[in-house]
This record gives sequence, structure tokens and C-alpha cells, in this order.
Amino acid sequence: MIFHWWHVLILMVPMIPSLWSILHIWGHEFASPQQRVLWLLLVVFVPVLGGIIYIFTGRKKALGEVQS
Repeated sequence: MIFHWWHVLILMVPMIPSLWSILHIWGHEFASPQQRVLWLLLVVFVPVLGGIIYIFTGRKKALGEVQS
């Protein structure tokens, strides 16, 4: 079997929602720390579906960007 570049692309595409969700959760504040942890747990332990759920429902619950 020959390994082509598009094999990597096929494996990476499902990871994009999860990676974006983790970055978004990390960089935004939520009503409580528990809410942030629950979203992170969902996205990490249910990778593709958790990321998609966060994008459509959880993103709206983020209050704003983390202040440095």
C-alpha cells in the first residue's frame, strides 16, 4: 500500500472541530470554571462529535476573551 498526502488530510479533517473548540474554550471565559471544564471534557473525550456540539451550542455560552 502506498501512502499518499491525502491520507493525512482525510485523518486531519475530523480533528479540526475539536482542535478549534479546545482553543476557543481555552481563550474565553465562561460563567463558571466548572462549565469550562465540562466543555473541555466533552471535546477531549468525545472528539469529533464533542467539537461539533461545542461549535453549535457551547460557543454562544462563552462570555468573552480571557483578560491577561
